[in-house]
Amino acid sequence: MLTAALNGMAEPWFMVLALILTTFLVEDVAIAAGVSLSTQASLSWGLSFAAVAFGIALGDLLLYGVGVLARRVKWLERRYIRSESLAGLTDKLHNHLLSAVFLARVIPGLRLLTYTACGFTKASLMPFTLMVGLAVLLWTACLYWLSIAAGDALASFLGIPKGLAVTLPILAIALAVPVLRRLKSLLRMEVSDE
Repeated sequence: MLTAALNGMAEPWFMVLALILTTFLVEDVAIAAGVSLSTQASLSWGLSFAAVAFGIALGDLLLYGVGVLARRVKWLERRYIRSESLAGLTDKLHNHLLSAVFLARVIPGLRLLTYTACGFTKASLMPFTLMVGLAVLLWTACLYWLSIAAGDALASFLGIPKGLAVTLPILAIALAVPVLRRLKSLLRMEVSDE
């Protein structure tokens, strides 16, 4: 039974589903896994890229949906939206939707705020969806390329398997963001203590 389960996990449909679901938890891990699976020829490049990009875009659209739902469910509004903060920003957000979507895609911590605000303020869904799709395609392609290029160099330099080496650059980025936030927080605490 265990062998059958393990063989089932090697099926392409299972790997695609796992990549899509992983994007909901940690996008960077999904990207690293997608590149690794493709590098090892366990999954085609096109299929792994499509699964990761689809999962990321779906997650972004779900954030928009949370914003829409927050208009009706007060505890969601209290949790994710600050209505008083959006009062003067709605027009700016709608008029600069493209830049807002792209900035939220690349700056850690902005996506939840921006995409839920787009849903809450009723930003037009079709343009939002198209912009999210474009931003996700570009972002994912850049990270795939970075992972492959840096992973090739690491595999040669360190003499480690390429399937492992291609995951290291993306995982390093994923770990660097919380470490940098923590350092920034510690520096602020030191300055305020003085």
